[in-house]
Amino acid sequence: MRLQDKVVLVSGAASGIGEASARTYAREGAKVVLADVNEEGGERVAAEIREANGAAAFVRADITQPDDIERMVAFTVETFGRIDVLHNNAQVTSGGKRIGELDLAAWKRGIDGGLTSYWYASKLAVEHMLAQGGGAILNTASVSGLAGDFGLGTYNAAKAAVVNMSRVFAIEYARKNIRCNALCPGPIGTPPMRMAEQRAPQVLDPIKEAIPMGRLGTPQEMANVALFLASDEASFVTGAAFVADGGLFAHSGMPSLTGVTPGGW
Repeated sequence: MRLQDKVVLVSGAASGIGEASARTYAREGAKVVLADVNEEGGERVAAEIREANGAAAFVRADITQPDDIERMVAFTVETFGRIDVLHNNAQVTSGGKRIGELDLAAWKRGIDGGLTSYWYASKLAVEHMLAQGGGAILNTASVSGLAGDFGLGTYNAAKAAVVNMSRVFAIEYARKNIRCNALCPGPIGTPPMRMAEQRAPQVLDPIKEAIPMGRLGTPQEMANVALFLASDEASFVTGAAFVADGGLFAHSGMPSLTGVTPGGW
């Protein structure tokens, strides 16, 4: 029960990493608020947590809307009395083109949904954490925030900024007993990725081959890392960009000079 009696707010909690994290936090004793634009999915996950004797509530929130961000933070405090952990996980992306071909609206949508929303939710949560004597913020970033990808310009830019913003929150609030870290997943088998794999398995084969472990990660594997970073077990961990990617970022990505692939080593 590593989060016994803690109150945790998770955005993007209706599926994928957010859902797995919310379920894991609840199993570890937390009272969890799930925020998502997907009402049906979010209500389903919250209900299943309660059926398993956990404490959970759902609030609809579109992270591109400042009013919704304000509402989800206020709802958390009104429902459970405080906010001990904020897990910024929801993501809005716009990509598929060269970065020089994006229009201003697409750029702003990606940055606002992937960066500004994290900053604003963190800013509001910090106000409560300061009043209650501390807390923790966890931002779902990505290995795509540590290097570039083709066709993911706004995602790369937003995730890179999330990593460094996490460091700034960490150093500025470290002596206020507030920790802030970034979780940097590699390719994960979230519902959209699994759907793509079912429709065209060959599309993901090169991605899996590039990962030294030879497979996609699972949402639960990311939730396990998130649990550590959210808990007091990580009490001396702040400002970290915690990579969980099956070895992808450790690999240079260059063709092997020996002709040996990761799968054939």
